[in-house]
Amino acid sequence: MAHVQKRSPGRYRVRYRDPDNKERSKTFKKKNDADRFAASVETDMARGTWVSPDRGRQLFSEYAAIRMSTLDCKPKTRAGYESILERWIMPTFGNRPVEKISWSTIERFKAEMLNAGRSPQTVKNALNVLRPILDLAVRDGALVTSPARDVKSPKVAASSVAKFESAETITALAKTMDAESGLLVLFAAFTGLRAGECAALRVGDLNLLRGRLTVRQSVSEVRGEALFTDTKNHRTRSVSIPTFLRDLLATHLEGRGAARDQTALVFTSPNGSVLRHSNFYRRYFKPAVEDFGLDGFRFHDLRHTCAAMLISDAAHPRAIMERLGHSSIKVTLDTYGHLFPALDEALTDGLETQYQKAISEISRPVRGLRELPLSA
Repeated sequence: MAHVQKRSPGRYRVRYRDPDNKERSKTFKKKNDADRFAASVETDMARGTWVSPDRGRQLFSEYAAIRMSTLDCKPKTRAGYESILERWIMPTFGNRPVEKISWSTIERFKAEMLNAGRSPQTVKNALNVLRPILDLAVRDGALVTSPARDVKSPKVAASSVAKFESAETITALAKTMDAESGLLVLFAAFTGLRAGECAALRVGDLNLLRGRLTVRQSVSEVRGEALFTDTKNHRTRSVSIPTFLRDLLATHLEGRGAARDQTALVFTSPNGSVLRHSNFYRRYFKPAVEDFGLDGFRFHDLRHTCAAMLISDAAHPRAIMERLGHSSIKVTLDTYGHLFPALDEALTDGLETQYQKAISEISRPVRGLRELPLSA
């Protein structure tokens, strides 16, 4: 219960205990103001909407630090969050008490970023990092509701449709490159592995006799350092290897003297260290692609090319999902649905077949039964 005490003429103190049983008080000059405050405190605590004055005065930066200390993600993702915090969010919100951050404050922040020429995607990324921090302040009792709750992210134009090339084009492109770079291009296009998964692949992950490989890890570049992490979806998967690729891999590993070293990396940089995708892309892949006349074709499009080849061979979406390591079949269909031109036709043909089967069953006489005359 909140109690109002008269301390002296023109001084009224409201005393109460918060949900943590900590005694609190606030002084007013008018009794009516003290009474209203006492009533509001009791109502808020009854509803579970009471906000701690101490916690509301905590700086946004304190809750940001708590958020980052409890964030469970890959190093590359963490580095991305930290970069967004440091560059965009902390200059505006870092030294503000969370109780001083309002809906209009965030809307103004969003407008200023857009007016400064920041892309809608950049603004959306900033808001996506901001929201969980304010949600944490709500859970901690510093805010009743998050001021970012009703702030809408700017619309981001849909990404372009995945690019892909034919097997003939990729094979011809690979032949214009040095042997190791060309092998990596063929490997990515005919296995569907991501760039980081290719770089993390070890000899022990290959079973060339059975024609299979196991994807266990990925390499990420974080602040100039190559880090081995779990795969994108934290899953290990098995992928089959075409026969021609088995032979090329065997020759490649024998030539390097790494065929019997289970821990050796399958693909390395020229000096034998971890293959850094940024270096490979800039020094080898992009120049080769431009010289070949495939401007705008990315290394990741080799993965799309693998999917397109599988679809053209009538592979089931589920099988494609498993090979590419997608988190769900929805991701596969959302990404490559436009490459399934016969899918809807097949569904329609199936419905037609079901109907014709039903019609034939109805018209077929039932064996062993005949019409009996009704008795008088």
